[in-house]
Amino acid sequence: MSQPLAIFDMDGVLYRGSLVLPYAHEALARLRAAGWSVVFATNNSTRTRDDYVARLAALGLGGDRDHVINSAYATAQHLAGRARPPKDVMVVGADGLRNELRAVGIGVRGAAELPGSRPPTSAAADGADPGAMTEYLTHLAGLPPVPDAVVVGLDLHLTYARLAEAQRCVLGGAELICTNRDHAYPVEGRLLPGAGATVAALEVATGTRALCIGKPEPYLFAEAIRWAGPGAGPFVVIGDSPEYDVVAAHRVGATGVLITTGLTDAVAASAATGEAAPDHVIRSLEELFALPELAGA
Repeated sequence: MSQPLAIFDMDGVLYRGSLVLPYAHEALARLRAAGWSVVFATNNSTRTRDDYVARLAALGLGGDRDHVINSAYATAQHLAGRARPPKDVMVVGADGLRNELRAVGIGVRGAAELPGSRPPTSAAADGADPGAMTEYLTHLAGLPPVPDAVVVGLDLHLTYARLAEAQRCVLGGAELICTNRDHAYPVEGRLLPGAGATVAALEVATGTRALCIGKPEPYLFAEAIRWAGPGAGPFVVIGDSPEYDVVAAHRVGATGVLITTGLTDAVAASAATGEAAPDHVIRSLEELFALPELAGA
């Protein structure tokens, strides 16, 4: 008998920040008790898979390394699987992304070592002397060689100097790769800018289109299906974004369920078309079990 698979996005679906959303615990327990395999898949690249396992455990949601995939891990696996993996990478992102790349043997430049990371007080003081930062960056000495690639994820400590160094590298021939293009991510009470905001800035600054690994590209969900093994199915994806989660679901032949507790409200959900049009829209995880694909769960 084939085992059905439920793939959950995390931010905005199961929790917002440190707040677990209603019926998240119950929904996961009910699916597992009914024999469903549950995989967690997120575009957030700030943490490693091990970090996410610890976070899920702290929130009481369960999961282990074999059931968690994020865009940092997926990007590292993609690059390591190339015929000629990059040996030297600059990351615009968090240590979770750097650590996943290092775990597969890819050399990563440390954030503190990047040119422009230690501006003088005159350049660092916001608004005090607008020309000081330009002067500082223009005359940086001992710039390192251009790396093989610039990999962009969510960077909560992004600076103009880091953006400028990434621009220099891409214009000098480094490949531009992004973990995802999320325009925002949901936390308690608001949205914060996502990795896509930084990716867009670099694409504009360099005239280069980044290669994207995370959703809506199918890699994360395809990997989850591969983990489930031959004969698994049906596949149901539960996410909060039509353009990321639902599109990626349809690209791997899964049912796309959109929940309106995260990035997307009911009005925006109804406006989604084409690949982004969800198969079902729910307002809470409790409504999941009224769907025909989950009959009997």
